Amino acid sequence: MSKKEDKHSVFLAHDESGISAHGDSGHSNIDHHEHDHAYGESGHSHDHGAMLRETSGKVLFWCLIATFSFSLVEGVSGYLINSIALQSDAVHMMTDAAGLMIAYFANVISKRPATTNLTFGYGKAEVLGALINCMFTTVLTIWLLFEVFQRFLDPQEVHGASLFIVAALGFLVNAVIVWVLSKNTHSLNMRAAMIHALGDLLGSLVAIVAGAIIYFTGWSLADPILSLVVILLLIFSNVNLMKKSAIILMAGVPEHLDYEQVGKDLLAIDGILDVHDLHIWYMSANQSALSAHVVACNPEGWSEILRNCQRMLLEKYKIDHVTLQHEFDDLKCKDMGCCPE
Repeated sequence: MSKKEDKHSVFLAHDESGISAHGDSGHSNIDHHEHDHAYGESGHSHDHGAMLRETSGKVLFWCLIATFSFSLVEGVSGYLINSIALQSDAVHMMTDAAGLMIAYFANVISKRPATTNLTFGYGKAEVLGALINCMFTTVLTIWLLFEVFQRFLDPQEVHGASLFIVAALGFLVNAVIVWVLSKNTHSLNMRAAMIHALGDLLGSLVAIVAGAIIYFTGWSLADPILSLVVILLLIFSNVNLMKKSAIILMAGVPEHLDYEQVGKDLLAIDGILDVHDLHIWYMSANQSALSAHVVACNPEGWSEILRNCQRMLLEKYKIDHVTLQHEFDDLKCKDMGCCPE
């Protein structure tokens, strides 16, 4: 089943009473709740995620300083040369600096350990930060559209040469920031920050082109026309990021996983008769979790079946947080011919 389709799946089947959907008449149901972090068996460590968050925090901090500093440079320059375009771009960068600040603090919060109230920890704080960033970008985009509309109605004189020089410096600064952030896009929070920086980079590029056109032709409408290109790119990126953030916060199936195929692969493991109540969700932007009820043939062989499930889920799907509940169905077992009468 395609993940984009919202259809019923056999792996979702369950009885609202909490009893196995296969019935209880003459059955001997022995439920075992097994939970494991498969990384522990394979020699991996969850410290990898902590290292990524530590790196992200440092990257966000220095990108925040660089963005805020140059926004002040652009603001002062725009005021001195009477350039509304530069002043607008300075406001743009200042807003992005605020977005980076949110991303930074979200990263810091996500490092906190789990508590009795938040047993999964603060991993989704980065996703929440990404969603807040999306809201900032939406407000910014609406403001930019308003500014573009105003420029079409009332074209304003812009000093092309000064605009070109300051915009070129801004392009260099933003190019470095985008390059640094592009190396650390392992979380939605970092991707949201990069979208902000990419918007600044494109804004600087537009300002460079606009400055050149205005300098050589005196055509001031080049500024609002080229700005529309940036706005369309921002809208496209923002919509995709908001969609991904919403899926994670709603505990949706990770987009890189095929729900039906995961269920079929579990069912294909030797000793498993049925799989239901299968749930796969994001624990954080970088970690997936899975839980399921598994009907197995032999209670004594459950430990080996569990290890095989964990190994398959880790190696094929990179799912390391696995919770499986064992159900022994003697009638189905006899029907399948794997248990003596």
